[in-house]
Amino acid sequence: MNRLAPALRARLEPLDSLLGARASLAPDRARALTPCELAERITAGQGDEACLRAFVEGLRATVEALAEDFPDNIFWDLDYLARCLWEAGAPGDMEAFARRVVALCHGFGVRSELRFRYAHDFVFGYDWARWVMREPEQRAAIRPFDATFFDYLEGRRQELLVLVARDDTKYSQLKGAKFRNPFGFSREPEEEARLHQALAREDLIPVKAWRMDGDPRWHLPFADLRTKAANRLGLSRGSAS
Repeated sequence: MNRLAPALRARLEPLDSLLGARASLAPDRARALTPCELAERITAGQGDEACLRAFVEGLRATVEALAEDFPDNIFWDLDYLARCLWEAGAPGDMEAFARRVVALCHGFGVRSELRFRYAHDFVFGYDWARWVMREPEQRAAIRPFDATFFDYLEGRRQELLVLVARDDTKYSQLKGAKFRNPFGFSREPEEEARLHQALAREDLIPVKAWRMDGDPRWHLPFADLRTKAANRLGLSRGSAS
């Protein structure tokens, strides 16, 4: 593995402490790769100085946003997301990619009105797979971190904010320190970990975020299968909170 220049490593190394235990859903490792490890594997010494700098700064901004906006996030497999950042193109394209991911984190995370607790649905592709399945003929070629899907997420955020403002039954105005959970099963940390570990064993994760290629799949009803898995594990609950 080709190591990054010391100055670039110095931009990424402080991020490790933000990611806690760095749990992973990968079958062959217990911990997710550190940002430095990700950057060195993905770039493999390739790219000119401007590209490497843009990638490192984009990765740094992305990881910081994920950690700040989803501080309870459990699984930190960012291989595919980081690879998509690298493949975005020129330095300006990488910067734009990172800005959009950061904006989505700010818009959906715990410091927003929506207050979702984890980035798992985004990173592991549940939101994307559900969206593609609604109109597969038009969307099947769109990848989980393509600009078109980011456009959808930004629009969906605005829709959810309208529902929250109306104190919708499913997307109500939260009181106190609650997190938003519109699902019919518990998403407390212990239950969230058990559920997604089981889904990974059963190969029911839409995007294998721990792989550089991600192996994105949308053709199964992943959201329904997740709910059924939660039922089997006894994680269901009567209402969302």
